Amino acid sequence: MIRFKIDVTEIEELAKAAPKMAPIIDEELEAAMNESGMLLTTMVAARTPVNFGILRSSIQFPTGFEVRGMPGKSLEGKVKAAATFVAGSSPHDYANYVEFGTRPHWPPAGPIELWVIRKLQPPANEVYAVVRGVQRAIAARGTEGVHMFRRAWQEGGKEQVERIFSQVPVKAIKRWEGAIG
Repeated sequence: MIRFKIDVTEIEELAKAAPKMAPIIDEELEAAMNESGMLLTTMVAARTPVNFGILRSSIQFPTGFEVRGMPGKSLEGKVKAAATFVAGSSPHDYANYVEFGTRPHWPPAGPIELWVIRKLQPPANEVYAVVRGVQRAIAARGTEGVHMFRRAWQEGGKEQVERIFSQVPVKAIKRWEGAIG
């Protein structure tokens, strides 16, 4: 999950200085939060490995944003995997395993068999042996994390979000000038 907090103290000072502009500022803040969430959702999804695409399609930015702390101090956005259940498992839980990796464990054969067939395409009479080999490898070493959320943030997500929010006062002032001019 990516949880990002935006300090809006300066933007709120602008709203206090020009109270009639406050509704425009609120609209621009909401638009910036939604744009940031959609951008990060796209960036994480692009870095998410795909077998059937269930995990990738579960990456979401919940609609709206949360105000944290004192009203007018900061906004918080979250980009995460959906907490819904698909075929008995949650992409939300699975996202943690993909993001951070796992310790050594004996994984179930079913999902690995599907992965082996789709990704490695061994002859039908060798599928079981390949599945057992993958299970033994995971039991011995665990799995490495892909870090799709962390990479999305570090590979430009943070800077993009900062750029989007830096434009909020500029957009609000331009809209205000257009409304009064």
